[in-house]
Amino acid sequence: MQTLFELPSRPLPHGAVAFGNFDGVHLGHRALLAELHKLATGRPGGVTVVTFWPHPLSVLRPAAAPPMVDTLRGRLAWLERYGAERVLVLRFDAELAARPAEWFAREVLFGALGAGVLVAGEDARFGHRGEGDLALLRRCAGEAGATVQLFDQVANGDAPISSSRIRQLVAAGDVRSAAALLGRPFCLHGKVVHGDARGGTIGFSTANLDAPDQVQPAAGVYASRLQIDGQLLDGVTNAGRRPTVGGQDWRVETHVPGWSGDLYDREVSLHLIAYIRPEVRFEGVQELKAQIGRDSAQAMQILASLPPGPLTSCT
Repeated sequence: MQTLFELPSRPLPHGAVAFGNFDGVHLGHRALLAELHKLATGRPGGVTVVTFWPHPLSVLRPAAAPPMVDTLRGRLAWLERYGAERVLVLRFDAELAARPAEWFAREVLFGALGAGVLVAGEDARFGHRGEGDLALLRRCAGEAGATVQLFDQVANGDAPISSSRIRQLVAAGDVRSAAALLGRPFCLHGKVVHGDARGGTIGFSTANLDAPDQVQPAAGVYASRLQIDGQLLDGVTNAGRRPTVGGQDWRVETHVPGWSGDLYDREVSLHLIAYIRPEVRFEGVQELKAQIGRDSAQAMQILASLPPGPLTSCT
């Protein structure tokens, strides 16, 4: 896949194009990519996706900006896996936010990216103050000899699949339902950082994952899988503030039974498979230690019950 961080110097050959945040690249996004592939058949430009980084709200209304389902690196990896042949990452800043909608439609989509067919939802909004809409896209497409293809949101149950819905589920600890919308387990990406090394003193060494840009899972204990250099290791994860030991800062710590090694400063990914219990305060370290043992056994039982076959990699 070709990744662009600025507009190409020459217009691309006509192809199928879509734009959006694509945070999480969930099942709705995958259906859109499949539709793009159908429409790109016989077109020399293939499939091109436009995405924005950071999230537009981080510039327009920072207090309302949502945490990400995935990192940019993860987003690009999933877009490639599901068929994007080219991705333009537009840095969303004040300058881009001030650009008129006509510029984005004419110069970017139907100009530089050569959209022969543009796929968009009926509620598409873009450009300065969100003034661009489907009517503008159709007008600009007609001027460029292109077409606009409507794409309806994919539903799960009685509601559309969306990144915001996935964020809500993860924040509530319902990682199983989030996985049903993603088509894979929710995954945190980050670096293993130093904690207080207390876990090793009670027989449960942990990897402390720093993933500051992604949605924070509900405080509690999860059956999980830690991904290290493509290897997936069964584990148990605690997300929270560790009230038993007087913790104050938020941490995501994973224990992998039977595994030892130095992970500090290494990039890893963490799949949260199932919520086991809320985080609670125990009367002492011995009670905490006994509960971690029970949590670990329950997590291993949950993971062993999963259907056979490799878990899809985060990246």
